[in-house]
Amino acid sequence: MIKTGFKKLTIFSLIILAFIPTVSLMIELSNPITNNKNNLSKLKTANSVPEIDLSQLPEIDYETLNATWYDQKIEMLIIINDTSFLDAVTPLMEWKNEKGVKTIVLSNYSDYEGRDKAEQIRNMIKEYYEKENIQWVLLVGDAEDNLIPIRKVYNPDVTLVGGESEYSDWDDIYKPTDFYYADLTGSWDDNNNSIWGESSEYTGNVDEISWIPEVYVGRLPADNILELSNMINKTLKYESDPSMGDWMNKMLLAGGVSSFTPAEDEARLTEYIWQNYTASEMNFTHLTKTTSSFTPSDPSPPNRLDPLNATSFITEFNFGYSTIIFAGHADPTRFTDASGSSFYTNAEALLSSNNYMPSLLYADACTTSSYDKNDDSIGERLIKRPLAGAVGYIGALRVSWYFDSDANLEKLNRGNAKLFWKEFFEEKKFQQGKALYDSKVTYMNSDYFMRGSASMVQEWQRKNVLTYNLLGDPELDIYTNKPISVPNHFTENFYEGQLVSLQVRDNLGDIVPRARINLRTTDGKYRTVYADKNGYVDFRLPIGANENYSTLISGHNVIPSYYNFTTLLDTDNPVVSNLSFTPISPTVSDNLLFSINASDNHSGIESVFLLISKNNFTDFSTHKLSNHFNENKREFNITLNKMEPGKYSYIVIARDFTNKTTVLYKDNFNFAIPKPFTDLVLVIASIMIVGLAGVSTTIIIIRMRRHKNDPR
Repeated sequence: MIKTGFKKLTIFSLIILAFIPTVSLMIELSNPITNNKNNLSKLKTANSVPEIDLSQLPEIDYETLNATWYDQKIEMLIIINDTSFLDAVTPLMEWKNEKGVKTIVLSNYSDYEGRDKAEQIRNMIKEYYEKENIQWVLLVGDAEDNLIPIRKVYNPDVTLVGGESEYSDWDDIYKPTDFYYADLTGSWDDNNNSIWGESSEYTGNVDEISWIPEVYVGRLPADNILELSNMINKTLKYESDPSMGDWMNKMLLAGGVSSFTPAEDEARLTEYIWQNYTASEMNFTHLTKTTSSFTPSDPSPPNRLDPLNATSFITEFNFGYSTIIFAGHADPTRFTDASGSSFYTNAEALLSSNNYMPSLLYADACTTSSYDKNDDSIGERLIKRPLAGAVGYIGALRVSWYFDSDANLEKLNRGNAKLFWKEFFEEKKFQQGKALYDSKVTYMNSDYFMRGSASMVQEWQRKNVLTYNLLGDPELDIYTNKPISVPNHFTENFYEGQLVSLQVRDNLGDIVPRARINLRTTDGKYRTVYADKNGYVDFRLPIGANENYSTLISGHNVIPSYYNFTTLLDTDNPVVSNLSFTPISPTVSDNLLFSINASDNHSGIESVFLLISKNNFTDFSTHKLSNHFNENKREFNITLNKMEPGKYSYIVIARDFTNKTTVLYKDNFNFAIPKPFTDLVLVIASIMIVGLAGVSTTIIIIRMRRHKNDPR
């Protein structure tokens, strides 16, 4: 009975379930895309959509763009002790501004806080760096007379090494450096004990020097107006009206013997420099004095290998060379080596006759540039020599160090010198201050340090980074060849708001690395832009047609070249040439990717907007992709994160930099996100539960009736 009844109930339940309404999911997806791309020829194009207020779109940031033209940042400070030097430095300031290096002269350091004059000057530099992002600082005044003081830091290197001492009766503990004015992080006296630049060994795990220079620093060590005028005139002559000649393409390398036992030949360093760096850029003469352990290579003509002695060095120096390196021993008054021979003295420096051919000289040796002590060091005499001597001198103020058996030429003096010329030649940092300070950073990041073989806690490492300083204008670009003009790079049509993209080359077609282009108008627009290492430069013009721009192109081995161009009115409207999105059938689990191609032939695309709405744009969300001022992208990808189910409409808007706007829309610019299958299952399950409840009730009623009619 039970078994028979079970069969009857099962059949009856199936009959009842058959009458439960069938639930199905209808997905409506309207998509105008065929093969995932719109047929844009069928799209409507309009300047406005009645249902949408385009004023809701974010405005173009003209304020920032205009600020780069009307509020050019200061690049260089010339710092003098007082206004007595003002007339002498003004011509240099004016030349810097003419070529586009915005420069000012300051003497008001006393307005700044500080425990002494050096700290006041540094705080003044720091403020201009933070507000203006300056790059260059030229200190004008001798350190010895405290016109522009030098900072003495705690650096007891010679006492730790033992058996060594600074030259004569100079302090063995506190060492002078202008690096203090370049590294602007912190105060260099974190523990406020007025002992500057202590390492972590003395402060409790805090190094008071960060070792990363923020600005490039040089000094003209003038005692009086005459000395200053001589240095300024030499610098201006060198840059704006040089004496043309083969000297501009020549380098003099001189390497002596640091030690006979063990054999330490500095000619290994100078040979490495010409083989790896100089030979690709310049002709050269290599002067060597060596032990029997090293035989220098004989270079191919016109390059020469000659013995190093006093006659050869003095003669070659006075012939004229653009760049010079001496590697050996020295004191403030002479270049020498382990033999005790003098190759060059401060007397020869005072009488140097390389007239109108001043050099950049790097002295890889001790104490040749002690400009805080007396005025008789080789470096100070060469930089002060009128129209001769040196236009830049990099040397040590105190004892500097090398290691024996430095096979990789990577330690202390040799590493410092090698990396200076690497930055100069290989990285094309021909501005002498940039090459010096960047080479210091490169040295501290070299494999030698990464292996753990060296640390800036070591006082001798600190000493070498601190003691090599620049006498001369840090921004000055050093010749590696005779300069020539550059052609007019502004012969095409240029439109208001346009992104100008150039590769600067000279009249021979050679790349001008890090070329400088200054642009200005009569109404006050003024801007300087810089090319990269390979001569490429991008900059956007401000809005305004019929503007006449005067341009000055200058840079490495370039005769300053002047040109003009006038901007044209932007009459072009943006064009959207491709529109697609993926996936074609999106779900709630998908991120929807819109790909939009837009272009504008005049000012270029400023922004692309994607507007998304669920209620015919009564409300909508705005998604924006923009070009930066130095970009000209044409492909824009906008990703919509996982969206809720529903029907959506979209509109694409393209806007150029003159605020011309193109709007693309179509009735079937829409898509739908279906409800997920789990929601459907829940709906069906709910209906089934209701249906089953009805079946159960019916069964109970039937069973009750059967029981009632049962004859038993």
